[in-house]
Amino acid sequence: MTTAQRTWSTNHIENEAAYVAAIKRNIIQNAQKTWRINTHRAEEIEETIQDGRVFDLDDGTVVYKENFIGSMAKSFDTFGKLTKKQCSAVLSGIDRRQVMREKFAKERAEQGAKSQWVGKVGLRVDITLTCVHVITIDSAYGTQCLHICEDENKNVVIYKGFSLAFPTKGFTAKMVATVKEHQDRDGVKQTIIARPKVFV
Repeated sequence: MTTAQRTWSTNHIENEAAYVAAIKRNIIQNAQKTWRINTHRAEEIEETIQDGRVFDLDDGTVVYKENFIGSMAKSFDTFGKLTKKQCSAVLSGIDRRQVMREKFAKERAEQGAKSQWVGKVGLRVDITLTCVHVITIDSAYGTQCLHICEDENKNVVIYKGFSLAFPTKGFTAKMVATVKEHQDRDGVKQTIIARPKVFV
């Protein structure tokens, strides 16, 4: 191409910044295609790093979380690929999470096999509970807390209510409560209590 032809070509690009951006985008997309073909478990990696992106709904821009997954997503979007070392690190995290999920499922199944309901529905029961988790729930009646607890035999006991005296996560307390309901959730027996009276 002669100098005159190059000048003519440049002068007829209406938006040079958009033109350059389009070329860069094509280069990255081609690199991503090649990476997907040549990378073991590429789909799993892409699904995982998707969590590192945050999309601005107003202008469509993407920002990245300031963590490992965010940095991987940014690298992939910038260079159209991840290095072998980066891929190994992402896959290692995926595999660790899967092991933890399987371990949790096994523990839950074992717990379910051993779990028992506490007391009889409609009657008061003396019980000692340790709160293992608290979930805050906003409702029309105000903010309630769902307390997931265990008794001394690791049976699951649930209290949902407003009682400020009820033990928070990590604390143990003796109390009297009404057995409201017996439930079975994913194979684990759960006892729902109401109107607890906590002994300080």
